[in-house]
Amino acid sequence: MANEPILPAEETSVQDATKARKIMMWASIAVAAVVIGVLLYIFAYKQPAVAKGNDAIGDADRIALFEGNDSTALAAYEAVAANHGFAAGNRAALESAIILYRQGDYQKALDYVSKFSASDNVVSPLAYGLKGDCLVNLDKLDDAVKAFSKAISAADNNPQLVPYFLQKKAVVLAAQGKFGEAAQAYKEIEEKYPFYAQRAGIEGRRIQAEAQAK
Repeated sequence: MANEPILPAEETSVQDATKARKIMMWASIAVAAVVIGVLLYIFAYKQPAVAKGNDAIGDADRIALFEGNDSTALAAYEAVAANHGFAAGNRAALESAIILYRQGDYQKALDYVSKFSASDNVVSPLAYGLKGDCLVNLDKLDDAVKAFSKAISAADNNPQLVPYFLQKKAVVLAAQGKFGEAAQAYKEIEEKYPFYAQRAGIEGRRIQAEAQAK
């Protein structure tokens, strides 16, 4: 036993080490390829595309600001939304929706605002609120309630926006004959946002909804 050679074990160890080095080498090559691809995307495509989009929406903003013509501004924003991605195209969709809503084209406004996305607690709830307003005007009240609920959630306890959208939600619920749910929404405004409730006459609305619920 003591005279048995140990060479095969050493050879196995060398083979294992060689395999490990090959695996690491190919893994490194793969990682490098991914990094190069990301860098090419950022510098060869994304940054120029973002710059072009920013220039385009800047021109649209100037048209909206200085010409004061909704139709001309809408055409400019729609062009940005159609031809540019990233932040410029995203905001252009929202700007288009706002103008279309003012013009009474609620379905097209809804189509545009549905393309918009944001994560902050001001613009995001306002976009959901605009979506809810479009749905109300399209007589899709169940969907409108859902949109206002999303606006409330996205507002993240904002003391101006949350009660505002709670009130909108309550109005739609009452229009559906869901007076008990409407009264609960008004009550939540009174309890959590008393200054808004006092200013907007929420107590009277709640009492009326409670009476209608009976």
